Amino acid sequence: MSRSATTTSRFVSALRADAAGAERARLVAGMADALTELAYPQLTVEAVTARAGLPRSRFHQHFDDLEDCFLATYSTCGDLLRAQTAAAVLDSAGQPYDERIAAGVRVYLRTLAEEPGLARVFLRDVEVAGPEALRLRRAIDEQFASMMVTLAEQHVDELPPGYAVHPDMAAELVHALRELILVNLADDRAEDLPRLTETATRLIHAALVVGG
Repeated sequence: MSRSATTTSRFVSALRADAAGAERARLVAGMADALTELAYPQLTVEAVTARAGLPRSRFHQHFDDLEDCFLATYSTCGDLLRAQTAAAVLDSAGQPYDERIAAGVRVYLRTLAEEPGLARVFLRDVEVAGPEALRLRRAIDEQFASMMVTLAEQHVDELPPGYAVHPDMAAELVHALRELILVNLADDRAEDLPRLTETATRLIHAALVVGG
């Protein structure tokens, strides 16, 4: 039986709205829903198909195994998170560089705070989901890093003389931000993530924009 009517996750609701009856998309939404409650090692095919409203036999028509479905869900939710963050940055066009950084960081952290189950899975449990999951995480990290560099380069005229944008710092920056967030998730304090906005904003500026 599908549990779509009971979920409080905006990500899951958005995924279900986009599914339009397509079985693969429904299974991805079902996986995302299951991950709001279960850690990756606790997942079962039945947990996913129950939330997708599909029989178990349909799962293997679309995915080889749970890892295959997890990877599709991880990628899709990563896209949603990045899109929401990018939208906040775009909506702040015309504002100073630091304020645009803060706008993106604020939405990113608020979204994770509102989705603690998915935040734990996609930032912590991915470590035990296998080498392909870690490869995919690196690819998603690179996309976030590229977004940060692009924003900094758009505001290079605001930098003092002798300062420049350093793209090589972006990957390390994404890793540092993830570790900062994980400290809160380890203590089950996802709701406190938005308070890190100022710290994360300063970290991004300090790491990307360095004196020549």
